[in-house]
Amino acid sequence: MSTEGASSPSRLLPSLLGILLLLMGLAMLAGGIKLSMLGGSLYYLLAGIGLIISGILLLAGRSAALLVYGVVLFASSVWALWEVGLDWWQLVPRLSLFFALGVVLLLPWFRRPLLRNGPAPVSTAVLGVAVVLAGGAAINSQFTNPGEISGELGRASADTTSAAPTMPEGDWQAYGRTEFGDRYSPLTQITPANIGKLQEAWRIRTGDMPTAKDPVEITNQNTPLKVNGMLYACTAHSRLLALDPDTGKEIWRFDPKIQGPNGDDFRGWAHMTCRGVSYYDEASFNKRRHQHSGQPLGRRPGDRRQLPASPVPADRRRAPDRDQRRHRQGLRRLRQQRRRGPEGRYWPVHSRRLLLDVAGRHHP
Repeated sequence: MSTEGASSPSRLLPSLLGILLLLMGLAMLAGGIKLSMLGGSLYYLLAGIGLIISGILLLAGRSAALLVYGVVLFASSVWALWEVGLDWWQLVPRLSLFFALGVVLLLPWFRRPLLRNGPAPVSTAVLGVAVVLAGGAAINSQFTNPGEISGELGRASADTTSAAPTMPEGDWQAYGRTEFGDRYSPLTQITPANIGKLQEAWRIRTGDMPTAKDPVEITNQNTPLKVNGMLYACTAHSRLLALDPDTGKEIWRFDPKIQGPNGDDFRGWAHMTCRGVSYYDEASFNKRRHQHSGQPLGRRPGDRRQLPASPVPADRRRAPDRDQRRHRQGLRRLRQQRRRGPEGRYWPVHSRRLLLDVAGRHHP
């Protein structure tokens, strides 16, 4: 009879793996019990029990550990394929770790110490089949596209109807055209038949060139907005341009003269990039808000903000939240900037309010 314990050199690796499986099993068992009590899947409870048994058998140096873990891996593979199919990114969290541990168990340094009492062809075969099944699922999932939807969406189809607020067909008022992110244009002039004949109509140079005080990476990565007959774009230094969409002629520009902690020295920054501007139609927003709330709105003379027609009783007033406080601070700073003149220091304010003010007051 062998007197070698779990601490012997030949049993050390299987024992360490047994401890790992035991801890994993306890965690899955606890989560599986909770999930089953909530009416969820029993898989995690059963898999946790299987891992605990596998860990105990590895600590005891029994070859049956190969059989039990093989059954767990095989059942997990079947369950994962039934649940998500050959979807690589969904198979990874379900099978990758179990598959890797199955391969480790088949290595001679882990398997041979368990076979001191004789070969265990059935246990080894079951584990081998389970590893092949899990690995085959992973390989086959590389050649499938479960998320792909084949078909054609006709422009005249009712399926192209968007729930987003309507806008002129030629407008692109948000990053995804609408606040719903449709990224779909109803225009029909460009078709697959004539797209190869398109030619460049115009190009512009923004004049926003890198300086010695800028970081190495200076990029323009924005999606221009087309609103109210103008094309709005921004540059790396956050300069706002309004262009004629037909000719590319610059109508106006606004330079906020951005400042960092070191003034106009941005060499410590990773990069400078403008990824787009925002458009805010205050009249449209207040109209929709009034429709939803049914509350009459009034306007304070000389103030662009919309206020309730009657004051709110003191016992019903609420302290402004963080975003409201920042918004009010930004408005105060913007007014101070106007009083100091266009050369005053730039203060960051709410992006939507800044664009509305720039487009509505400083420029035609």
